[in-house]
Amino acid sequence: MRGLSLRVKLMFILTLAVVIPILGSGYVLIQRAEHSLIAEKESKLFGIAHSLDINLPGDYDSLLTKDEQKLPDREKITILNSKLVKVTDQIVASIPGVGAGYYSKDLDAIITYGPSSEFSSKMGEPIAPEHKGREVMVKGIPEAARGQMVRGQILNAMIPLQRNGRIIGYAWANELTKSVDEQIRSMEMVMYLTLGIALIVGLSIVLTIANNVSSSVQRIIAGLRRLRSDFEYRMPICNGEFGEITEAINDMAASLEKSRSHTDMIMESMVDGVITLDKTGKLTNVNDAAVRISGLEKEDIGKNWFEVLVDQMSFQTLILETLDTGKVFIGNEVVFTRNDGRTVPLSVSTSTLRNKEHILGAVIVFKDLSERKVFEDWVRRIDQLAAIGELAAGVAHEIRNPLAAISGSVEILLDEIPKDNPSRMFGDVIVREITRINGIVEDLLYFAKPSKNYISRIDPNKLVSETLALLSPSLKKDLVVLIKDFEPDLAMISVDSGLIKQVLVNLLLNAAQALPPQGGEVKVRTRKVEEGITIDVIDTGSGISPEDLPRIFDPFYTTKDRGTGLGLAVSNKIVEIHHGHLKVESKQGGGTTFTLFLPYTTEA
Repeated sequence: MRGLSLRVKLMFILTLAVVIPILGSGYVLIQRAEHSLIAEKESKLFGIAHSLDINLPGDYDSLLTKDEQKLPDREKITILNSKLVKVTDQIVASIPGVGAGYYSKDLDAIITYGPSSEFSSKMGEPIAPEHKGREVMVKGIPEAARGQMVRGQILNAMIPLQRNGRIIGYAWANELTKSVDEQIRSMEMVMYLTLGIALIVGLSIVLTIANNVSSSVQRIIAGLRRLRSDFEYRMPICNGEFGEITEAINDMAASLEKSRSHTDMIMESMVDGVITLDKTGKLTNVNDAAVRISGLEKEDIGKNWFEVLVDQMSFQTLILETLDTGKVFIGNEVVFTRNDGRTVPLSVSTSTLRNKEHILGAVIVFKDLSERKVFEDWVRRIDQLAAIGELAAGVAHEIRNPLAAISGSVEILLDEIPKDNPSRMFGDVIVREITRINGIVEDLLYFAKPSKNYISRIDPNKLVSETLALLSPSLKKDLVVLIKDFEPDLAMISVDSGLIKQVLVNLLLNAAQALPPQGGEVKVRTRKVEEGITIDVIDTGSGISPEDLPRIFDPFYTTKDRGTGLGLAVSNKIVEIHHGHLKVESKQGGGTTFTLFLPYTTEA
């Protein structure tokens, strides 16, 4: 019954308390009533049998003359029947349904069976060897029996006929058990009806009591739970003893509210999160800032910290060492993962909580470093872009001209080398690598001075379709299954289509390269959103690791063997000058989604 509610338990217990006594007493009453009815029937039948005994003058031989005593048994039975049948019929005439008669031991036959109008045919018949009448004649003891006898299924009361110290037979009176059973059933129906009414009334009372008690207890439990975090709450007053309980709880809450310490109010006013633990590791207090920063709840108070702070290994290590050794940590930076999946950088300090003599637990104070980290990243990015801009300006003058001279010279040399000469291979390599260097220089120059040169109005779906048409052969070669999900009737947007195509090409090639060797799916989706459109590039590749994800838009940061780290940085820059933004969502092992947002107008 441990998992059952209080209401169910009360109903079960009270039902047993009502049903068992009622059913038990009802069963006893019915049994006693049946026994009483049978005893009454037996008493009546024995009375009739005794009347037959009294009305038999002497023995059977005294009713016969000397000459009649010499007659055959069959004729003796007929003579005795004629002399006793009136006695039998008179006795049973006033009691309908009863049969009675005499039996002769010497003649081993029924002498009379009244009423004779029904049972005259039974005269002269012997009783069966197993008939209880033979036991009565042997033992000389009256006996009542139920069962199949001469008349059928009957209740039969039999008494021995003793004359001159000898048993000459027995007299009986019987009644069909069908009649007895009908009376018993009629009596049982009344008693069962009474029991049913008693049960219904009893169960109604039980249900009412159980509901009232359970409701009162549930209100008290709900009030106590609310009082955990709100000492100003007062429970509604119940009736009876429960009213006294609620009054006592309200008085206790009022006392606790009045005695709430100044330190508690300070904790609730702090901007930093504060958690306190007792020596066993149970949370004893969580302030509002801790709830806001970590996602913990006031309801977590009373739980063990390792149940609440699951999978927070860095956080757990600090708490465990402070609780075990008393070591103090100040300003340790950890990454905390909230229940909603969002990660929060924290600065955590821990210390022991103690009074003058004993250690009572631990105190954990933590600060959200998210804004500071964002600012640091922004400063770092600005510095990088500034450095790249300066570098790009120098590269434009110092590298492009020598590269052009080298490229032209090599092409002249290649013209003078026969096509079948193996040395041409080295020249081709030089030209190809110079072209690659030129591409890197172009990206750097774009960082130094980005611009939108060819703004035009274009249908977003058409822009994406043209880009896919350019890359379709390459994607098929890489076993990429391309899925298009275009929302129809998108509004026109004003963009430099060449630059946006460059962004889409970069995203699609990255998606294809993220797929396993056996290929996979790349989905391109367009959607209308508020104030613009979005273009999603979704792959089913291996995803981006959490360590790499924050840096993918940084210049020169790459995880590819031959990458320059400028593709996504340049793409992000292109989107920014179009007043849009580029977002990424990725789960390692679960694919990556790049979302490109472009407003309807990109004019400054």
